[in-house]
Amino acid sequence: MKSLITGGAGCIGSDLAEALVRRGDEVLVVDNLSSGKREHVEALLAKPNFEFREGDILNAHFVGEAMQGVDMVWHLAANPDVKFSPGDPTNRDLEQNTIATYAVLEAMRRTGIKKIAFSSTSAVYGPSSRQPIPEDAPARPISLYGASKLGSEGLITAFHGMFGMQAWIFRFANIVGSKVRKKGGTVIGDFIKRLSDDPHQLLILGDGKQAKSYLLSEECVEAMLLVTQHATAPVNIFNLGCNDSLSVTAIADLVVEAMGLSGVQYTFTGGEGGWPGDVPRFTLDVSLVNKLGWKARRTSREAVAEAIRSVIAARTTH
Repeated sequence: MKSLITGGAGCIGSDLAEALVRRGDEVLVVDNLSSGKREHVEALLAKPNFEFREGDILNAHFVGEAMQGVDMVWHLAANPDVKFSPGDPTNRDLEQNTIATYAVLEAMRRTGIKKIAFSSTSAVYGPSSRQPIPEDAPARPISLYGASKLGSEGLITAFHGMFGMQAWIFRFANIVGSKVRKKGGTVIGDFIKRLSDDPHQLLILGDGKQAKSYLLSEECVEAMLLVTQHATAPVNIFNLGCNDSLSVTAIADLVVEAMGLSGVQYTFTGGEGGWPGDVPRFTLDVSLVNKLGWKARRTSREAVAEAIRSVIAARTTH
């Protein structure tokens, strides 16, 4: 099978590329390197069944050329910076997420590719009265990022209905790992950088009580591979995560401990959410993917603790 990964030089995309190469797929990664890093796929460049092309999927000619001979598309390219700050362009998520997804789907239609796996997000649900949140809960995003991902899901189901594509849509928990993006970093990388700059105090966005589900990137990839192999419906929607959550203050405590610090003063900006559109608390219902045969091996706390150790180790070796 020839697999195309958009955003394949990102944190999750590069882990997916490695897994598909190991599986024996012919793998083509495309990435504009706006947030992904070439070093994430450097070790794969010598593999005979791997190719990397730098370019933007909003370029119709580029993405059309990349689709040639492809059997399945793994569409992970997106704006990775979930946070919205006053003054940010309000069309960023629309262009980099929704319109980019349309560009991928249209290129697939033109070249006859019928299979797509898509990295969506738990942010599509918004604040939900149903906890843990199942896949059939109403999707009412409160952020431009969540709305753009839900719009992308809508385009995918429409292209299924009109052009017979088969889709696997993954609504991710917060995905963590050892790799660091150029932009749109996780809370882990943010805390480590802040404490490296000032080991005596740490600014925490919101009230610190925000609590979300976390999953290691490598486990996320394992789940994606299993689901695409065993879920056979025309459109398959799965939550990917574990069945618990972890607070922001607890993450700060783990970072402080891992860095060997003590007496750190926490300062909170206040408010339930860390930024406009932030969903303060959620836990995903992952019983559907569990029944299919996959279950996270680590709790949110264990996943975050392992990611913290990996990020700190990577910083000390560079």
